[in-house]
Order: sequence, then C-alpha cells, then structure tokens
Amino acid sequence: MKNLALFAALLAGCTSADRTEPGQCEYYLDLWQHPWAVARYFNVEPFSAGHYAKMEPVWKTLAGAGVNVLTTTLVDLPWNHQCYDGYHSMVKRTRKNDGTWEFDYSLFDEYVAFGKKCGIGPDIACYTMCPWSYIVDWVDEDGNTVKGSAVPGTAEFEDYWGAFLTDFSAHLKAKGWFDHTYIAMDERSPEDVAVIARFVQEKAPGMKISMAGNRMPSDFAGITIDSYSQILNFVTPEFLEEAKERRAKGYVTTYYVCCWPERPNTFTTSDINEAFYVGVYPALVGLDGFLRWAANSWPEDPYKDASYGNWAPGDTFLVMPNGEMSDRMAMLCEGIEAAKKLRKLGREGKIDLGQIALKYSGDKAIAGEIDFAQFRDFIEDLVR
Repeated sequence: MKNLALFAALLAGCTSADRTEPGQCEYYLDLWQHPWAVARYFNVEPFSAGHYAKMEPVWKTLAGAGVNVLTTTLVDLPWNHQCYDGYHSMVKRTRKNDGTWEFDYSLFDEYVAFGKKCGIGPDIACYTMCPWSYIVDWVDEDGNTVKGSAVPGTAEFEDYWGAFLTDFSAHLKAKGWFDHTYIAMDERSPEDVAVIARFVQEKAPGMKISMAGNRMPSDFAGITIDSYSQILNFVTPEFLEEAKERRAKGYVTTYYVCCWPERPNTFTTSDINEAFYVGVYPALVGLDGFLRWAANSWPEDPYKDASYGNWAPGDTFLVMPNGEMSDRMAMLCEGIEAAKKLRKLGREGKIDLGQIALKYSGDKAIAGEIDFAQFRDFIEDLVR
C-alpha cells in the first residue's frame, strides 16, 4: 500500500477550487464512490456521523488523486445490486393520495456537501433515470414502499420523472449546483438515451447528460451527451475523431475499463504496470481522462480476498477501507501524473504524441503486444 501523503505533492488534481469548465481540467477522472459499502464494512448506520467519519479518509484519498465527479443516486438499486453492497436512493419520494409528488433532498444535499468538503468535484453524477430493469420505487402517504416500472417513453416514466425534474432542477439552482450536475446513464441503448435526454430538456432545460457506453457518440443522433466515456475496446480512430469535435464544443470525452478488457486493466492479477498505462493512455490519444466504475465497492473483506462473484480480483475497488491507495491505484496515479506532463510536452512541440500513440496503441495493449514495464520506463524517462 502507498499512503495518499506520498502523492499529495504530485497530484494537484483538478478540484472544485480550480475547475469551473471541462476544458480547464488537465485530466478528468471519474472513479465511482460507494457510500453503502463503507457503512456495511464498518457496521455503522448509513449517513450517520460515524459513517461520514469512516468515509472521509477514502473520499479524501480520491479527491487527492484528482477525482472530479461525485457519485450520487436518484433511485434504489440503479445497477440491480451488481456488487456486494447495493446502492440506494439519496432522494426520498412520496406520492400523495391525490397523485402529486413530494421530494426530500436532505440526504442528497448533506452527502454532496460532504463530498465537496472532502475535495471531490465540482461535478455531480446522478444515477439514474434508466435503472437496470427499469424498476423504481416510492413511499405512499401511509409510509409504505411501492415499486413500479418506468420504461422510457411510457406514461409511467413521464409521471415518475416529470415533476421530479422540474423540482430537482429548481433545487439545484438554489444550491448553486445546477451547472455541474449530470443525469448519468450507464451502457444504455440509443433509444432509451434519446427519450430520456429529450425529456430532460423538456422538463429541466440546460440539465447536462453523462454516459458510459460502447457506441460512437454520433449513434445518439439529435441529442447532446455532455460527458461521454467509451470502453477501451471501442476506442477506434473514428471515435477519436469524434472526440476531437466534442472537445472543440466543450464536451468531456473519456474512456473506461471494467471487467473487460482482460488487459490493460487494474485487477490484482494484472501486471502492475498496466495501471500506469491506463492512466497515461488519454494523453496519447487526445481524450480528457479516465472512468472506472468502482473506487470502493468492496467485497466482504478486501484485506483477505479481493475477488467478488465471477469478476477478476480487484475489479470492484481501488482504495482500501482505511483510506490507503492499493498499489494499483498508486500506479494509476503515477500514470495520470505522467499524462499531464506528456500533454505539456506535446503542447510545447517537444514530443510527438501521435507517434507514441501508434507504437503503444490500445489495440496493441489489448492484444498483449506491449511490454507494459518497458512502456512505463520509456514514458518516465521521457517526462523527466
């Protein structure tokens, strides 16, 4: 393990104090946080004082690494309990007997303020208007939990989300958070995304959209995705051309790895130098940064066993419960720092990033045609 203090001087990051627009960020980093994993691991009441005390070292480590996005939730189980601990909603919804809705943002506000105080932000990703299986829930006036389906384009969807979007956008504007809040979606179809994006603009004009996917941004024709992340396997020359166009318009475009590809990745079974490559890669190809779905979605006890389900060990976390970086996270951060230096050298005309990208392309990395230790030595010598 390597403690955050070892990197504090190097990783200035891009926090809410120094970033107001996407183009001002040298490296856009999105590592999804999981509050409920912390509550379960330490056996504390979710969002109690004790819970926040246990979260703080982890969130500050992520902030020190330059994480730009705070992960929040609008529905229960947005990913259908895909990891050891389920995510739950930070917004309480009550449907009154007359059919109208009431919304309680107190937990959402408290958590966002906590995350910003730790240094994560300024962006807020809200998952999601398109949960897996489309299942949503609310509380009736008698306090009973009711579940329903809200498939995009249906009357149920419009009823569930319409009043919320109008009310939520007004609330965000009152808090001063609207310009940095995104309705976030994860690997959804163009059909669902198009319906949701248009509905968002109808009910909450100006609200931003973010998405992680495996398609070209142009496949989502007629809508604006303000922040788009593409899985490495689908980062093609055509995608990179679209990324250039998006950057010119002020949009954020990043890439991600998850349970695949097999390499390069940040599993405990990966060559540790792969994490360095993962951090450097955006600078080589002109992307804004990197996304990974799990900063701290810990298995039962990450100190004893890093595996969960059928996924590769370490897929679900990068930071340990005590707030220390895993070795994989530390190496990723070294790659990020090198990426910032490479961008500067490229702007100054001292290196040809295009030639380096050809030699160390994502396709070659996935195919196992790169010696990642040699790559790290080459990049570190270059930036020195």
